[in-house]
Amino acid sequence: MKPSKRLLIFIFVVIFTILIVAGVVAIVLGVLLTQSSTSSDSFFTGDFRILNINYNDALSTTGSAEFSQLANEIQTEIKNVYSSSKLTTQFDNSQVVEFRPGSVFVTLLLQFKRNGSTSLTAETVKNIFQQSLTQVSTSSQLGSLNGFSIDLTSIRFAEISQTDAKVLLTSVATTEIITSNPSTTVATDSPTTCKSIEMTTNAVTTPTTEILTSTTRNESSSSTCGSRPAFFNRIVGGTNSVNGEWPWQVSLQIGSHVCGASIISDRWLITAAHCFQDSRSSPSIWTALIGTIDVRSGTVQTIETIIIHPQYRQTSNDYDIAVLKLSSPLIFEANIQPICLPSSDHVFNAGDSCTITGWGTLEFEGSLPQILQKANVDIIDDNTCKNIYSQVTERMLCAGFLTGGVDSCQGDSGGPLACMQPDGKWFLAGIVSFGFQCARPGFPGVYARVTALRDWVQEQTGV
Repeated sequence: MKPSKRLLIFIFVVIFTILIVAGVVAIVLGVLLTQSSTSSDSFFTGDFRILNINYNDALSTTGSAEFSQLANEIQTEIKNVYSSSKLTTQFDNSQVVEFRPGSVFVTLLLQFKRNGSTSLTAETVKNIFQQSLTQVSTSSQLGSLNGFSIDLTSIRFAEISQTDAKVLLTSVATTEIITSNPSTTVATDSPTTCKSIEMTTNAVTTPTTEILTSTTRNESSSSTCGSRPAFFNRIVGGTNSVNGEWPWQVSLQIGSHVCGASIISDRWLITAAHCFQDSRSSPSIWTALIGTIDVRSGTVQTIETIIIHPQYRQTSNDYDIAVLKLSSPLIFEANIQPICLPSSDHVFNAGDSCTITGWGTLEFEGSLPQILQKANVDIIDDNTCKNIYSQVTERMLCAGFLTGGVDSCQGDSGGPLACMQPDGKWFLAGIVSFGFQCARPGFPGVYARVTALRDWVQEQTGV
């Protein structure tokens, strides 16, 4: 039987369509190959806190209308910021990838085209964002992004690789889209075409090339550290924290707050040795308040063992570190999480912006706050630190501002100097140790350097 005329026409149309599609694919691949050898994009993460919006559960789902609406508004503002700056020709796109509780914490991904051989830095991207804010108040540490009230102490930008950018997009939802995009292809040393990240103006995208599946970023487990699933000296120049913002923070108490500490595992805390001098060396007099920002309430744990570094000397403050074993293991949840410990060869660079937290006094010889305080400080280079404090050793580091105004103070001792890494995890860089008064110009805070004491910590705790 001969095929009908209608069937022949249908077959012809199908073949013709396939040939056209194949031709288009060949052209697209050609463009990708060409651009992948001549261009390279830069990727940055941006984090900041919006104070005048209340978080709700719908913002945890990228597919919700609430997430899409807020993400689109923020992406529009970010586009306006960089499109009207000196980076107008380099700015490509931005994508909100996560909202977290605490008013609303925003994490977004930004993509910029490279401008010849000039490298774009995270500091430049951050400065342009900060300079775009209006109604800036240095006293309250607030600024406005077209009506969004921004916590200035929360602003962080970091450069990441294309691989990390893909991980960031795929880690915040069950499915996230990675597509080939001729206008944003990232060049590699390989002549083959690589996939770039398509950051659309919509928070929710339609699958076009490949769907990668992963667990959510907020998944909590005892094997993870340095994440915030919910979202010593005192902190001078700081602001109130919110529940879940610093889930490793601990208040060590003898009836009331005395020192800070950090959770490093379900059984171990890390703090400063000088908290346990003289009559304070017995574990039985101490309790640990965990999982709270309010120093008057939280989960109370007793201390089984206090181990002070055997080389600690009160006169020099060298080796100012101690580890505490809890009487019973912690159950990790949103407000109780360990901070990551760096390897002994990890480098925290001078100029890195880190965060100090604690319930210490708000001024020298002042009163203690009820709510956990936080403040950003910069790591100061070792030579400057040693020029200021002659007793500084390799087991110490300085952080703060030489102009003063922000520092740890009495009652913050033993608390964390925490630094966020490009993958979003927080690492313990230092332990609040000592300083000259609080936030005095020319006298930054001094911290026990965790990397230099890392091997001892592992020997004592197995962490």
